[in-house]
Amino acid sequence: MAFVVLDDKISTASCALEQSEFPPCTQRLNCPHLHGFQPRRPSEHLPISDEFALSLYRKTVTLWELEDHPTCRFEKSPDILSSTDFRLPPSSPWPWLGTIIIGIFTVRIPSAARFCEALILLLCRDYNTRYETYWMALMTYVLEYMDETDIFDEKDLRDEYRPFYCALKKGEPTVFELLDELRNNLSSSGHLPQEHT
Repeated sequence: MAFVVLDDKISTASCALEQSEFPPCTQRLNCPHLHGFQPRRPSEHLPISDEFALSLYRKTVTLWELEDHPTCRFEKSPDILSSTDFRLPPSSPWPWLGTIIIGIFTVRIPSAARFCEALILLLCRDYNTRYETYWMALMTYVLEYMDETDIFDEKDLRDEYRPFYCALKKGEPTVFELLDELRNNLSSSGHLPQEHT
């Protein structure tokens, strides 16, 4: 399970988890949760079991284009949903599927369109790295479970992202040309980090 945290709140979030009796990782950089098929290394991680870890990622490394909404009302925002939003599918034992209910607290999540755009941005940033496959796998998840549902349609994407998404959806041979073009445009306009983090 991964949480994206404002950069200046990472230490606070980590301390809060430890105070809630999540055991700290004793293996640090040798931890198996930090290797294999996954996104970039989290800022902090706490093992929950042999299979799962709770990870904290800095916002500037994962969702840098998503605006902060410290006081937003979820039902009024096109960018942010509550993890308990009625439009989400019912909770499921499978990872990433369905609503998330954690006690009395509400987890904020990107809307499906902003999540898809964030994945495309991460795919552009990590192009030709070992992380590219991970982001493409999540794009497949979007296509399989979210596309053309009550919470997401390709028309919800902003204009610059839509051609790549539609080509990917239709399996068109131009998909990677479109990704290259988008990557170049995003980089030249300053929407991609200049260095890998």
